[in-house]
Amino acid sequence: MRSIRAKAGLLGVALLAAVASASTARAADTAIDKDLLAARESAWRAYFAGDVKTLGDLLPQEFIGIGMNEAPFADRAKTLAESKVFREQGGSLVRLAFPETRQQRFGDVVVLYGRYEAVIQSGGAERTLRGRLTEMFVHRNGKWVHPGWHLDLTAAAAPSQP
Repeated sequence: MRSIRAKAGLLGVALLAAVASASTARAADTAIDKDLLAARESAWRAYFAGDVKTLGDLLPQEFIGIGMNEAPFADRAKTLAESKVFREQGGSLVRLAFPETRQQRFGDVVVLYGRYEAVIQSGGAERTLRGRLTEMFVHRNGKWVHPGWHLDLTAAAAPSQP
């Protein structure tokens, strides 16, 4: 009897592993929703433009952001304020690219993993920021909202050469 239970248990574990692996493969291979990618692009551009209206529409009240540097976690209010200050101090976005993006989808929740490159103008100099990202999106009331991100830098933010 124990042998039958053990075999049934192993079969159940193997079946569960096969189903989990198949669903993960499908999630990784599926195209990323174009509206989600547009929301991500809009959030980044709005942040650097100081467009707190657009950014505020994308970030829900429960937003948590982990920035590129050693600063504490940011909530929605702090992120909107930082965006506004960046622009008020003359900062601007010169170029934005996402050279690699992958997704995991869990119903109405998508986690994006990828790399970014942003060239910004600030303090009279251009700087190139390169790093990795993890961004969360939730499809809520017919649109994508952006409740969290974690960014890091993989290359020094050295001034660009003329």
